Amino acid sequence: VGDTLKLKSNIYDADNEKQANETTEVTIVGTFSGKNKGGVTAIQELYQNNLLTDLETTQKLYGYTDKTAIYQDASFFVDGNHDLDKIMSEAKKLSINWRAYSLVKSSQNFPSLQKSIGLVYGMTDKLLLGSLIFSGIVLMLILFLWMNGRRKEMGIRLSLGMTKPQILAQFLVEVLMVSLASFVGAFLLGGPVSQWVGNTILGSVNQSIGQQLATEAKNTTLGGGAAIDSFNKTLTELSVQVQAMDMVWVVALGLVVILVAVLLASITLMRKQPKSLLADHQ
Repeated sequence: VGDTLKLKSNIYDADNEKQANETTEVTIVGTFSGKNKGGVTAIQELYQNNLLTDLETTQKLYGYTDKTAIYQDASFFVDGNHDLDKIMSEAKKLSINWRAYSLVKSSQNFPSLQKSIGLVYGMTDKLLLGSLIFSGIVLMLILFLWMNGRRKEMGIRLSLGMTKPQILAQFLVEVLMVSLASFVGAFLLGGPVSQWVGNTILGSVNQSIGQQLATEAKNTTLGGGAAIDSFNKTLTELSVQVQAMDMVWVVALGLVVILVAVLLASITLMRKQPKSLLADHQ
């Protein structure tokens, strides 16, 4: 960094339409690294043959001016607090010949990355829903067996004047007291377990996308430059952090599952009379 280079126009370059033969001196202000993941079809696709320069340097080497310069594409950045779709809709209303230009989101330049993100979210949502359903079913079965073993106790309590809502409330309190240990365990192990699950999901997603890309690559003749590498880029790692609000949601969902499971497990017994409960027990 800080060294200078002399760049000269290439009169044999197909993009050098004006046959410019200029020389300019530039200063290195930064470097970037990369490695081609596949074969290349042209020398300009090699990472080491790429230079990022200012517009003035490029214009001079190709014989253009500010008014005559030709660009293949231009990137426009939008602050994160703005609606990108709305801004794109407003831009398309400008008096520009849109038949000659295409306005695309940056996400469309990284389809594999976008797809991997979508698949991770999708698998996470399915895993969450499946976990809630599975835990609810397991808890309901356990509570059903637990309450079934307390038929005589329920019959005696009802005979002594306790109401069914009071007995149900007692069962619910007992289950909640036991569940406190699980909530504490979730708080202590939530971070490591979530990171492990995230890594497992990411590995599965990347394997699926990798197989798809390999299949598609057999039917195409894409090069191997930086643009293609970014086109095929996927998520490489996930950093899962469990926040306080996440634990609040865990407790809230856990309480809902417990409440539903207790109600479903006790509904059959609560319909019976004390005499019936004692008779069933005998």
